[in-house]
Amino acid sequence: GARSLSRQREAADMTGADYAFALRTPRGWESVDPCAPGACHFGFEFADASVAVRCALLQQGEDGFHAGAVTLQRGDAGSAEPWADVVTFRGVPDGRAKMALACPARPVVDNAEVAACRNEDERSQECPVQCQAGFGALEPRLRCLNGVWYAPECLPIGSLLRLAARAPQLIKPYWVVLDVALYRSPDCTDVIRMDGTPISSGEFVIKYANYHPTNVWDGDASTSWASKTPCEPGGCYLGFHFKNPPDAIGCVRIEHPEGRQYAATEVSVETLGATGWERLSEVVVRLLPVAKEEL
Repeated sequence: GARSLSRQREAADMTGADYAFALRTPRGWESVDPCAPGACHFGFEFADASVAVRCALLQQGEDGFHAGAVTLQRGDAGSAEPWADVVTFRGVPDGRAKMALACPARPVVDNAEVAACRNEDERSQECPVQCQAGFGALEPRLRCLNGVWYAPECLPIGSLLRLAARAPQLIKPYWVVLDVALYRSPDCTDVIRMDGTPISSGEFVIKYANYHPTNVWDGDASTSWASKTPCEPGGCYLGFHFKNPPDAIGCVRIEHPEGRQYAATEVSVETLGATGWERLSEVVVRLLPVAKEEL
């Protein structure tokens, strides 16, 4: 039968190569030592030698625990060189990544026209995208990276809203927001009903707590969102993807915890425009609690 392979013994109990292919377990393979280029591998021995691998789905650890370049190799016990390189995938991110030997047929992008693509090689292409009138995209280009297509979404203009921290220069260890409300009127009256999906630049993850962006739109100040990382100007945001864009936004109320450590002192309000994020400079932003002036 087929079996998994590893050049190194497992780092701890239940971290052998078998677990890299056990899709229904949260465990995985770990190398026992740090890995210099080419020093570590794991793989699979197929019962049928005719199997040809053309695509792979790899889920690695976070930054510092993943390989940014991965070589797919083919083994041949009867060859003088037991391992032959098939392809090297570069720019592999942490987390989940798909990789293939070649880009498949170009996908269709809804509500858009796709221009001629620039081909770098059989696994890399980039194509400009023009959204139709009334639609916009955050990144108007269609890309094939490591043999996998990544398509933009052309969404109705105004359907995305984000609140981005612009000051101070650094919020650490993370930006924390307890509650957010949107209003049609500049005097923070006529609240807007939130119908859609919360979005953010990423949330802090810990085993026994929840800091998902849903928490800031639930009207409950006992729950909160916390950014995934420390925040420099424009680097962290939270927001909302509306099913139907609101007809007007006049005021935004943002509630922070007491103190200054986790708070933004300036926040920009931005909406999806034809070519990306556009600032709504006329919207009133109320940051709570109000900062007390020092004597």
